[in-house]
This record gives sequence, structure tokens and C-alpha cells, in this order.
Amino acid sequence: MPIIRPTALFAAILCAVAMLFTGVPPARAESNGGVRIMPLGDSITDGYTTPGGYRTDLWQYLAADGHTDDFVGSQSNGPAQLGDHDHEGHPGWRIDQIDAQVTGWLQATDPRTVLLHIGTNDMTQDYDPADAPARLSKLIGDITTADPGADVLVSDLIPIADPTAEALAEQYNAAVPGVVADWAAQGRHVHFVSMHDALTTADLTDGVHPTPGGYSKMAARWYSALISSPVTRWEAENPAYTTVQDADHPADTTASGGSKTGHIDNADSFLRYSINAPYTGQYRMYVRADNGMGTVCTHNLTVDDAPAVTVSYPSYGWGNWTMTGVNVQLNQGANTLTFAKGDCYAEIDSIDFATLGAPTPWI
Repeated sequence: MPIIRPTALFAAILCAVAMLFTGVPPARAESNGGVRIMPLGDSITDGYTTPGGYRTDLWQYLAADGHTDDFVGSQSNGPAQLGDHDHEGHPGWRIDQIDAQVTGWLQATDPRTVLLHIGTNDMTQDYDPADAPARLSKLIGDITTADPGADVLVSDLIPIADPTAEALAEQYNAAVPGVVADWAAQGRHVHFVSMHDALTTADLTDGVHPTPGGYSKMAARWYSALISSPVTRWEAENPAYTTVQDADHPADTTASGGSKTGHIDNADSFLRYSINAPYTGQYRMYVRADNGMGTVCTHNLTVDDAPAVTVSYPSYGWGNWTMTGVNVQLNQGANTLTFAKGDCYAEIDSIDFATLGAPTPWI
């Protein structure tokens, strides 16, 4: 029997039927069919002001370490370097509004892992903020009832510039670990992630939503939880531990700290880090770099006196950052890492370090 190819009309009918029974469109399954991760929340998850938000760098971390993952959700946006654009971020939504729809979204996508950052609009809208922890508890209960096999990572809120809203958020944040602990004590797969201290108000573009660099810091904190290892960031432009020769630190609003290291263009050009490591052994290093040359470009990396290795960066355009993972051997105490010119040109925003080890089953 020949295979009948669905027409556009037939596909639309299938979509309508799916929505009839689930209340949401079917998952796009954009990526490679790996571990299903649902980024869930409001405009901060959506990436308002910076399409893709924290999801872009989080995807880059996952890809750098060879993980096969599938972001899921009824929404979709983000840049080319975000390999899967699906998510469940809804601008302006409060906890109760997410809760009203979440069962249908979970049934449609069946995520293995849920990343939940929610409550900012409860604070900025002054929507009964005192009861927000109870609403969060109900939401967590509904998520873990609808999808009991999923692990749910629940973060507190990032900072808010408005002092009144921030005071409300701090009271809410103080309650979140206890809410998570109560559900974990009942056997639910719920885990707390501290997000508020990953950013400051300097990392906000409009007082509520992160800058591109702020979103990158959120991604690092999510990834730290997913691999059960601290992820520490070292900015390329920080004079406390970096020096450059025949290179510079131009300002860039898309960079993690507002500047980057560029123009490592000549044979004598380099960026040099002086890093203090807590122990002797291997570390996983992530280089956040951009490349607008239209082809893969490289730097030559030297760690102390070891032979140089090549670090490669794909080309997505200047200001479109990617993560390249490199295993490095560091000694306890002082270490010198030097990035020198390789093939064509690339810029460095920062390097992150994590310990090598077994990742959680959540990715």
C-alpha cells in the first residue's frame, strides 16, 4: 500500500484535533529527538528584548558537551545559534495563568525535565504577592501530578530594578526553597536553583528583563544545576586577571560583562588569563566567542607550558555568541591560559569552568 503524504489541509485538521483534546498545538519536535526539556515561565523564558533569552546559551552548553536534547513547548523563537527554538515562555503571565494551562502543555510534550522561572509578573503587577508562594506550590503540584516522571528545576526570581517590586520578590524568593523542599519531601522530583544571585540590576535591559549578557548568566546557572557542578565565569576584559597584547576590549552590549576581547588579529596578538584553580586536575572550559567571518575560525590555546591546542568557533555573525568546550589540565593555584591568533578572526567574551563528572539524568 502506498504511503499517503499528508496535505497541508490534512495537517491543519490533525493540528485542530490535537488542540481539541489538549488545548495546545502539538509539539514541533524541532530538534533531534533527545532528552525533552521544557523551559517554562513568562517573558524572561521567552526572551523578551533578546529573542531566545537564556535558552540560547543553555543550548550552546549542552551542544558543547555533546548532549542530545529537545527543547519542547508550544512557543518558538530565537536566533540561529539556538538549535531548538521551542519553549513555554508566555510574556506577561503570572503563576496562576501558567498553572491554568500547564497540564495540557505537559500532555502534549511529555518533558523529561522542566526549567521553571515564574512569579515576576505577580510582583510587578502586585497580584496578591503574599499568596504567590502558595500559588507556586499548587503549580509545582500540578506539574508533578501531570508528569510524575519529570524532574522540575525551580528557581527563585532574578532581580527587579523597581525597589517596591524587588522587595516583594525578595519575600517570595525567601519562600521558594521551602516550597520546593516540601514537595521533594513528598517524593516529587523537584529541585531548587538559586538564580537571584546570578545577576544584578546592571544585567537588566529595562529593569525587568536581562541583557544578552544577563541571559547568559542565567544559562550558566541552569547548566550548573543540570550537570551538578559549579560553573564559574571569567570575563575576558577584567584587568584583575587578564592582559592583552596587540588586542583590545571593545564595548559590546551583547557581551556578558558589557565588553569583549577583540582584534586578536596578528602573530603577536593574545589574550592571557591568570587563573587560580582550587585543585590539580582536569576541568571543562567553555569559551564564549563570536565569529562573523562566514567560516570556522580558531585560536591557539596554551595552558602554562603545555603544547598549544586549537579552539574552533563556528560562524553565526558578530555578537552572536557560541560556546566551545575544551578539557584543560590545571594545577592547584596559579595557571596561565593564553589565546593567540589562529585561522581567521574571532572574539572572546568570557571563559567558564566546571568540574568534569557525570551529568544528571535530566539532560
